[in-house]
Amino acid sequence: MSTSPTLRRGDLLLAATVWLLGVATLLGHPATAQDRWVAVGFGLACSLPLTARHRYAVPAVVAIGLLGLAGQLASIRELLDGPFLLAFAAAVGTVGARDRPWRGAAWCLVAGAPAFAAAAASGTEQRSGDVVATVGWLALAYAVGRAVGFRRSLLQARADAARAEQRQALERRVADERTAIARDLHDVIAQSIEAVSLQATVGLHLYDSRPDAAREALEQIRTASVGTSREIRELLGLLRSTDGEPTRVVGLDDLAALVDGSGVDGPPATLVVSGEPGDHDPLAGLTLFRVTQEALTNARRHARADHVRVELDWQPEQLTLTVTDDGAGPPVGGPVEGYGLRGMRERLALVGGTLAVGTGPEGGLRLTASVPREDRA
Repeated sequence: MSTSPTLRRGDLLLAATVWLLGVATLLGHPATAQDRWVAVGFGLACSLPLTARHRYAVPAVVAIGLLGLAGQLASIRELLDGPFLLAFAAAVGTVGARDRPWRGAAWCLVAGAPAFAAAAASGTEQRSGDVVATVGWLALAYAVGRAVGFRRSLLQARADAARAEQRQALERRVADERTAIARDLHDVIAQSIEAVSLQATVGLHLYDSRPDAAREALEQIRTASVGTSREIRELLGLLRSTDGEPTRVVGLDDLAALVDGSGVDGPPATLVVSGEPGDHDPLAGLTLFRVTQEALTNARRHARADHVRVELDWQPEQLTLTVTDDGAGPPVGGPVEGYGLRGMRERLALVGGTLAVGTGPEGGLRLTASVPREDRA
């Protein structure tokens, strides 16, 4: 719909050009002023059907052919040949470009045959020879139109193939997102159950000797349960949604709350943000959030660390997340590629990211995850 105004302007420009060229063919022909004005009007009548040539290509060529027949029956047919032939050639080329080859050729033949038959029967041998030459010229115009139509069809086929490829990429993207959501669901449930179990153990141990501490452990269990329930509802909403905007899920905006809350049942952590925050791929933000969550869980379970430092660097082309603890560090020979690290790598690979694991400056473990800021699917 948005291209039709442009096409109409192009058709009007072509019609005006054909009319002016047709008027130019009158130069050098001896004729009265009245005959010239009649020829100018005839040329305008032949050019007008070209304004609708894209929508009504066959009616336009038929209309111009009938005008050509009327011109051959006029007493000043020599003045009318130029305007008619120029308009008819433009219409023939349009039919060649837009219709089926043999059907388009048949319509052009039907539209032009009466006018050319009348011209051939009008008298001199020279005029009959001109008709044959003109038919050959119009056949060339039809062939040019067919070439233009073939090129347009080829470009359209390439555009359709590109759109199909984009649809397939989008389908793969959706499948990858759902895979990531399923992994998120697993991580949320596993980590929340672990936190609840740990706090329940603390509460039972302190129930008799320190009721206040036991009450605090129960409060932490309630807080963790509410947060986990909210995340599970959001993730299930994403899995159910097929149309419209999905519900919001966690991302980089929730990173500060995650880091602050990690000290409840693990080593205290701090968040340092550098660069210029801005637009980014939401799935990449969710991925970095989950990587941070897994890294904090590993620090609590395995590192025996006193402190964890989380750094988020907003770079122009990518986001870099670094999680460093001051714990025991990786074992001799490098970190074991257990389920946690393997899951991080798989999660990052879905958004075109990478993970590097090494030793921190104070001997602890350092995880560095990098993802593109924009969707690279």
